[in-house]
Amino acid sequence: MNVQTMLGMFHAQELFLVSVVRSMPPDARRRIADEFQAQVELAEAPHLTSSHDRETAEAFKAHIRKLSILLASFS
Repeated sequence: MNVQTMLGMFHAQELFLVSVVRSMPPDARRRIADEFQAQVELAEAPHLTSSHDRETAEAFKAHIRKLSILLASFS
């Protein structure tokens, strides 16, 4: 799967997740934002990045950082 296809898929998932999170009470949104931030930190760990697929890994990391910031803004 190429990077453009993956980014399109990430964007669709982001829109869905944002709509679901917005419908939740504030305390649930805060817990989700905190949990997602923990997942971002795990994904950015150096042991998960393979050298042959660095472009895809960097695109994914950028996406989850953006989504983490967006979720934090809801809480």
